[in-house]
Amino acid sequence: MSSSTSAIDLRVLTRKLTSIPPAQLPHSLPSLIRHVLRCRDALSAPQDPKAKGDGSQASMLVHKLKTSITTLLNGRSREGRFVAIGLVKAAVDVGGWETLRGSAAWVSGLLSIVQKGDPPASKELAIVTLTKIYMLVHPYQTLVREVATPTLPAFATACMQLLKQKGESQSVLAPMDLIETICESFSTLIPLYPPTFRPFSSQVRTAVGPYLAPTCSDEISVPESLKRAARRLVASLHFVAAKAGGSDEWAKLVDGILQEFHTTADQVLRAVDESWEATSGRTRSKVDVDGEPHGEGSSAEHLPRWSGLAAGTDRLIGLFEFLGDLLSYPTKAAVAIPISGLVDTISRVCLIARLSKSQTWEQAVDTNASIGREEKDELWSLLPDIHVAAMKLIVSLFQRLQRHMLPLVPELLDHLIRVFKSGISIPSVRIAGYTTLNTILQLAGPTLSKPAVEMLEPVMGACCRDLQQDTGFLKPADKPAPSNTTGKGTKSGAAPVNTDLFLQPQAAAAASESPTLETDHRNTANELLTAMLSLLPQSHLKPSYRGNLDKTAMLTGNRDAMLASVLNPYRDHHGRMYPSILPHLAQQFPHDQGLEILRSNLRTSGISGSGSEMFASLSEVAELQQIDEEQEEEQDQQDEEMQDQDAESKSPEKEATSSGADLKAGLPIQSTTAAAAAAASVSAPNPFEPRASNNTERASSPPKRKHEGPDVPLNPKRQEIEKAEPAVLPAVVPQTKEDAEDSESDDDASVHLNMELEDDDDEEEEDEEE
Repeated sequence: MSSSTSAIDLRVLTRKLTSIPPAQLPHSLPSLIRHVLRCRDALSAPQDPKAKGDGSQASMLVHKLKTSITTLLNGRSREGRFVAIGLVKAAVDVGGWETLRGSAAWVSGLLSIVQKGDPPASKELAIVTLTKIYMLVHPYQTLVREVATPTLPAFATACMQLLKQKGESQSVLAPMDLIETICESFSTLIPLYPPTFRPFSSQVRTAVGPYLAPTCSDEISVPESLKRAARRLVASLHFVAAKAGGSDEWAKLVDGILQEFHTTADQVLRAVDESWEATSGRTRSKVDVDGEPHGEGSSAEHLPRWSGLAAGTDRLIGLFEFLGDLLSYPTKAAVAIPISGLVDTISRVCLIARLSKSQTWEQAVDTNASIGREEKDELWSLLPDIHVAAMKLIVSLFQRLQRHMLPLVPELLDHLIRVFKSGISIPSVRIAGYTTLNTILQLAGPTLSKPAVEMLEPVMGACCRDLQQDTGFLKPADKPAPSNTTGKGTKSGAAPVNTDLFLQPQAAAAASESPTLETDHRNTANELLTAMLSLLPQSHLKPSYRGNLDKTAMLTGNRDAMLASVLNPYRDHHGRMYPSILPHLAQQFPHDQGLEILRSNLRTSGISGSGSEMFASLSEVAELQQIDEEQEEEQDQQDEEMQDQDAESKSPEKEATSSGADLKAGLPIQSTTAAAAAAASVSAPNPFEPRASNNTERASSPPKRKHEGPDVPLNPKRQEIEKAEPAVLPAVVPQTKEDAEDSESDDDASVHLNMELEDDDDEEEEDEEE
């Protein structure tokens, strides 16, 4: 940007700041900030008052702008102070070191706004601006001594005053948005200035304790963003530990959360006779079954008390989320993660689940007889939410530890499938199950065994069903009509009918439409569909499930899933390849350049296994299946022939009368010419049937005795059989050399059979003449 443009914006900016009344400045704040952003070059350039020409004019205008901002910041108008805060934030963002070195006056004015009675919006914007200044001056030691060191303790003290609460009423002094901003500011500045915040560590932990894992029994409602901001702040407090004590502080924090989790679980799950046993040596606390479940809270984490089963469930879910957030935030140094303790928390809640949605909870788990039915029913209704929180912790573990979680994959998959079957009818459980399985497959999908893949079939079916219902391909099951049980006639026993559906056909059609998935649900299911086609060992899938996955990918138009199906063709245990959905992919995405490259590579590749075999058609699959069946029939026929040969070797009479057993034609032994002709007509193959099986059989059979000429002796014990037409078809037009060789062998066998039959007829005639 040229200096002349910056000078123009500076003149316009200074003129507006002096001409517009302070009460009207907030309406012009967006325009004023745009002017400041365009003055980047002038604000970041060295200010030399002795410069001549445009440089001197720019320096004068910059000085005038800073003076106007300082005047507004220290003025009496609240509107003017609010606008000044916004202009200071924009100036330090683009001004660099040149603007920061003169920001001490601005910092003092911003601190006075945080400490005094300005509106919460002005305080929040002032805290954000001060945090930005402290972040920008951190790389410069001189500016740290001049700007940050003198004012940072006063800033922390002013923020702590806003976080303090009133005695027993627990009503906060500041709005939730302002508290969230303070937490985010402290989380950002503590790693940069740990010695300055060390005296405030215990005060911070006490102040934000109620926001870590709030419950419905609290008097305040904490938004989700404030929960995460408070947890991040507590997770960053180990930075203030002296020397190398940060790792120990972090480990102590995690251990305290685990202890609080199991203490709360003892109360919440008291209606269940648990089969869970802790691997970390943790013992269960004694629970009083009188009254409703309750907890005293944690003194270490300053968690408030809770009362009621719903509040206890909220506390368990909050602690699960707190553990997951601790794994996602950076630490001061390397820390030891208690994996066994974290997995124990997951196992404890996941073991309480049904084997299927049709099973009752009383059938699935052992219950405590001293607990009333009302509490048990409430627990069954709240358990799916706890299961969802446990699966989110599994996702956090895999995202943080990556390949180090591989040894725990079988155990966690077992927990996932058990929880998924128990709550398969609940959308939130299905979403969490899809997300968890997708995360596990990204790491361990190709290494799963066949039993593990078969265990995932309920999740596969649910994923395909959700997506097919979302596209309208599957319709919801019709609800059975209520039966007439009153027996007092049709008027009293008739089921109620919604007559509005008859009066408004459009409303009736809308009511019968399939349910539409939420955006998050649909995206998660589509991602899992792609992962199952690309990451699972396809040979371990059943053909029906692979076909369902392909069908779902085509119906939903999921390009990534269809592409994964093409790149990972399905082969069964016989090595047969099933048809590719590449034509459907090309039809739905005709202008996809990546797909065109794939098609070109597959079409031009001639290397075996390079992708050309992916274009298998249904006819090719049918041919492979036919060959497999023929091979099985051939094997059965060979077994029967072996049994016949064994029987003939034990029967001398059959051996004397049936020397033609060498022929594989299976000719029956007949004593008359008519019977022989009938047998020949029955055993003769149909000339309109393909000869693939016979050719294959003869090609694989051992060589027969060949009669090369008339000198070869004939078997005198052959019975007379009427000379029949050659029962062998003319050789089918050969497609390959192997087919041609098979046809020649068939012709040789036919000629040999005809020659033997003719010789036997001649011998019979000679015997009759004699």
